[in-house]
Amino acid sequence: MEFEIRTDLPARIKVGRKHAKDSDPQKVGLSSGLATVESREVQREEEISAGANAPLVELEVLRIPANPRMILCRYWTGNEERRCMVRVGRNANFKRGMKLLVKRPAAGAEGEPWAYDGLLPRRPGRW
Repeated sequence: MEFEIRTDLPARIKVGRKHAKDSDPQKVGLSSGLATVESREVQREEEISAGANAPLVELEVLRIPANPRMILCRYWTGNEERRCMVRVGRNANFKRGMKLLVKRPAAGAEGEPWAYDGLLPRRPGRW
């Protein structure tokens, strides 16, 4: 007994390093409103290079709020103290007074929490 499956849906396009090398970006086309696979890879590379050039700021932990994924920090610009919220994976091992390096967010995202990409402390207060 043989079955034939027919569908009018487009075939799924697998995007990744393994598949991007094997396929030609010109052959793998998306609908007219979306970008091609090649342009997506270029955008990712630009985001990574822009993130690498972002200045690092040394922050000091002021307080551990009730939200288990945030910490309140301060940093100095000239003679002025500024405070910011930093999004961390888990704040259980962060303690007051700890210092960490964080990338400054984009100019338009001043009010949003900063993202911490470094390693989390393994034990409370040990960094």
